[in-house]
Amino acid sequence: MAKNAAKQTRNPAKTDGTTPHQPADISRRLLLLALGGAAAVTAFRSNIAANYLITDNLSFKVITPQNTANSNAAGRFPGATWYLLGGFEVSNSTAGRKLAAVQPAMNERAEASYIGYSNRGIDVAQLFIAIIRDAYVRKISTVYLYGDSFGGMVAVVLAPLLEQNGLHVKLIVFGSSPSSVEDVRDPGKKYISLAGAVVPYLGIVGRLGWGFWSGLSNPNGQDMYTAAQSGVQSSFDDGQNSLILNTSQATFLKAFPAQFDGGVSPLTGIGLLYDPTDFIVNAASAMGGWRRLLPNNTFFRYDIASTGHASPEIHPDTYQSALRVLQDVLAPPPSVPPVKTRYF
Repeated sequence: MAKNAAKQTRNPAKTDGTTPHQPADISRRLLLLALGGAAAVTAFRSNIAANYLITDNLSFKVITPQNTANSNAAGRFPGATWYLLGGFEVSNSTAGRKLAAVQPAMNERAEASYIGYSNRGIDVAQLFIAIIRDAYVRKISTVYLYGDSFGGMVAVVLAPLLEQNGLHVKLIVFGSSPSSVEDVRDPGKKYISLAGAVVPYLGIVGRLGWGFWSGLSNPNGQDMYTAAQSGVQSSFDDGQNSLILNTSQATFLKAFPAQFDGGVSPLTGIGLLYDPTDFIVNAASAMGGWRRLLPNNTFFRYDIASTGHASPEIHPDTYQSALRVLQDVLAPPPSVPPVKTRYF
């Protein structure tokens, strides 16, 4: 009896049938769950991702990667730069990856930069201002433009503006760029004119889901919580978004030939970089369109077979080889005068 009493004293039972050590276990589990949840929320809100620093920039800003190759190119070719212009809904981080894929070839003529703009749609005036500011700061006088898909249209509209303001556009490369909306194989392109009018019919759940996803896919320098919130708010703005195309980009694409009023210098070389079997853009139609729009320029075509559509980040070696050929033909490096040997 005494032993049993002692046991009961050391380990008294609770009236609900549990023992004293059980609540402590539950508390530890709750604490671990709370800590795990807090860590997840912190990571979510902090947007801990490899590309955070790349997306930590506003739209219409020139980004020049700070690396040894770019620095060497700036020293070899002072006053010259490449600007890569991205395609439809290409995030800043993706534009950076595209530039990295072709930078080795670009650096054989100039320093290499890209411009983030697709996250916020297209505004040629803002792009022009960004380039002019960058050119002033870096003392740029010679420009090479690489138009990635939709970016080719943007490049052609920008080129005359840059020429009028003292910048010589030496070369424009069309990387799978359509010359008009008719070149786009997308079977849903007939809905482009409805851009901005589709989302309102999706219902609240659809709009919430689309806004949440669009915000996270293009954080644009915001933490993930804020990006998702911005995306949801934007999805309820009937004049800003569409499930098919960003409204401003769709309008630009649909009206592009009419927006182009010529003015590209005949001294500007035009490089055509296409996969003949491109599944998004009709390569033959696009190349023919560019030749009609720029009849006074010198063209050179280089087929990049079996690469798909505007994919330098997937096929860097192929694109680098192609870009080197285009540069050698259309923008050869300045000839070096022969060294005179002195005999006395």
